[in-house]
Parts: sequence; C-alpha cells; structure tokens
Amino acid sequence: MAKFKQAGAIVVRAGKTGPRILLVTARRNPRNWIFPKGHVESGETLKVAAVREAREEAGGDGQVVGAAAGRMSFEFGDNSYRVTYFVVRTGDPGKEREGRQLRWLKYKQALRRLTYDETRELLREAWPRIKVAVATRSRGSRKKK
Repeated sequence: MAKFKQAGAIVVRAGKTGPRILLVTARRNPRNWIFPKGHVESGETLKVAAVREAREEAGGDGQVVGAAAGRMSFEFGDNSYRVTYFVVRTGDPGKEREGRQLRWLKYKQALRRLTYDETRELLREAWPRIKVAVATRSRGSRKKK
C-alpha cells in the first residue's frame, strides 16, 4: 500500500452575520461536499500546499491562520492518505473551478452539508479558531477604513 501526504484548507471569510465556511464538491463524486485538499508538491510545506489547493479548487487566495487544525487519514483503492488541514482566512469569494461547485455556508449549514463524519468533527474542533480568525480580520479591516 502506497502512503501519500496531503494538505487541506478550511477556508473561512467574514459574512454579515458571522463566519462563512467554504465547501467544494469532490472531483471523483460531485455529490460529496468536502474541504479543498490535495497532494503536496515537491519542496512545498503543508501550509503552502493547503493554500495552493484552495486556490486550485476554489479560485481564491488566502492566508493560513496558526498551526494545523487537525488531521485525517483514509484509504482509497490501494493507497493510504494522511491529510493535514489548516484554517485559511480569505476575503476572496472564489469561483467554481475544475468542474467543482462551491458554497459559502454558516457553521451549522456547513455541518449539515459536509458528507463525512470526520470532516464534520474537524470543523467542530476548528470552530473556536475560525471565530477568532474571522473576528480578528473583521476588526483589523474596520480600523483601516
């Protein structure tokens, strides 16, 4: 069994009534809603890969907020994958890319829409950090005006 390292992004931005979380449809099964994720290129850090995957899959750029938000492992075919996720803050609305749909959702909507229990748990664990990251960005943005 081959083992692969991947990086993923829990992309967040400020909404009018609180944080919004970005979900995309999976490439292999477009009925599945997930966080952007994918391979780590040679010479790339996990953080850089997470931001790149968010850009490639959802058309937006962002900045990693803090340390890893969590890890997940899964098997697909004859391969084993370990994905390290980071909270990525953005002001960019993104755009649908690579044949994927994207949605910006409130926390409870995202929990309902996510396909896998493991990603729902990851979001629950990251939620306190997401609220702080978005609030910090919003306060900083107001000061600049």
